[in-house]
Amino acid sequence: MTRLQISPDLSLDVADQGDGPLVILIAGGMMDMDQWELVADALSDAYRVVRYDQRGIGESDQPTEGYTVDQFAEDAVNLIKALDSGPAVLIGNSLGGTVALGAAFLEPGLVRGIVTCATNAGSTGPPTPPETMQHMMRGAQLPVPQAAAAMMDILFATDFIDEHPHMLDEAVEKRSKGAPMIATLGPLQSVLTFDPIERLKTLNIPMLVLHGEEDVLVPPDHAQLLAEAAGTEPILIPNAGHALVVEQSDAVAQNLTTFLSELNE
Repeated sequence: MTRLQISPDLSLDVADQGDGPLVILIAGGMMDMDQWELVADALSDAYRVVRYDQRGIGESDQPTEGYTVDQFAEDAVNLIKALDSGPAVLIGNSLGGTVALGAAFLEPGLVRGIVTCATNAGSTGPPTPPETMQHMMRGAQLPVPQAAAAMMDILFATDFIDEHPHMLDEAVEKRSKGAPMIATLGPLQSVLTFDPIERLKTLNIPMLVLHGEEDVLVPPDHAQLLAEAAGTEPILIPNAGHALVVEQSDAVAQNLTTFLSELNE
């Protein structure tokens, strides 16, 4: 891990591995770069794979403002410029996929491909089921360790986290380092007003849409809407929930490898 100054007032904690065309992995809301570790290892034989903690997470700077999709997108653009090896393929999970889209809308010349995983399509998509929202609201009132444990039923479709408890422990430790509350609430609120569909129809950047078949946080219909707007077909990953990039990392990596290979042809 290394600290990288991406703008005069912001530095981020970054992991940089491999060599080749630039691929940037963007974590979801309230999540850190570690969720991408297995996928990054799978891709780094052929690509320069960069993952990072967004502002407010882990060792990255924790400003008191700027926690919107637009600001996160600007951070991603500034990261590409700071790495000085773009254009990049941006691959994002959940909020990270929204950030990838926002960065492509902001600076399309710096983005040669987009992958969204479990990403919201905006207000045209179906709402989160009420029972999921109730579960999240109850969990939000708990201390970080209990809140994280409560979220596992929402994020995972299988017993993956029970079989890999260290991943939850490490995530809780990172999340307990005093990030401002706005770092959690700001992005989630901003996603609700981000409508990518019409802009996506004219973006003209190759795109892959991945989604867990059993996602109860962002229903799979969102993947269909994003894919239609981008002129492609979604790929639904079996036995996967919202945390598909962790839960089914092999399947995700295989689909990414195919997509990236086609970009290089």
